[in-house]
Amino acid sequence: MLGSASVKIPTHIAVIPDGNRRYARKAGLDFYHAYKRGVEKVRSFLTWALEFREIRNVTFYALSTENLQRSRLELEILFRIFEEELRKTLEDPLIHENRVRIRFIGDRTLLPGRVVKFMEELESATKNYSNYHVTLALGYGGRAEIVRCVKRILAGEVKLAEITEDALFHCLDTRDLPNPEPDVVLRTGGEKRLSNFLLYQAAYSELIFLDKLWPEVEREDLAYVVEEYSRRQRRFGR
Repeated sequence: MLGSASVKIPTHIAVIPDGNRRYARKAGLDFYHAYKRGVEKVRSFLTWALEFREIRNVTFYALSTENLQRSRLELEILFRIFEEELRKTLEDPLIHENRVRIRFIGDRTLLPGRVVKFMEELESATKNYSNYHVTLALGYGGRAEIVRCVKRILAGEVKLAEITEDALFHCLDTRDLPNPEPDVVLRTGGEKRLSNFLLYQAAYSELIFLDKLWPEVEREDLAYVVEEYSRRQRRFGR
């Protein structure tokens, strides 16, 4: 039973919210309204996650480097929605009352300046919060992140003589997170792959796949994820 002492609840859930475009076709919506529902579902998912006090970290794969190869029209729709939602989040009581710190990972040079502006404002507005942590991967790819890490090593940010598996976490995009390794990676939309998401951090994460398209996910789906995680025995390769 959820909430009992016997239930093991993940502290960090990483989400690949797949299926927005398929949802648009299924529901007869244009991309704007389908993506809008998808972004609104991110806020709903966070609300549900906050009901589990143990879930302190949630990471969303919001925009991959591969997504940036889509048409200019589709990207403009996405960037407009991101700008609207980031502006709204600046004043969102859910964030401030629960003291949720928000960070962004990825290559910001790939994003429009107007979007980066709101990203930076949101990071600044929540920098002193530490109850919960939300990370949004924008312009992000796991392989590109590892390349950035190597460049930081070559630049002397991490000494070569001190490189270990654990030390490598200090030069990844997630280096400022209190818990960079997800307990669970959840992917919606029926696909069963990581798609270049948190390749180093998710080495021992439990993978859970839902057939539901992202905008169709509901509170009971998060409850299922928690229950499924609780049933699993994590061995960390041992």
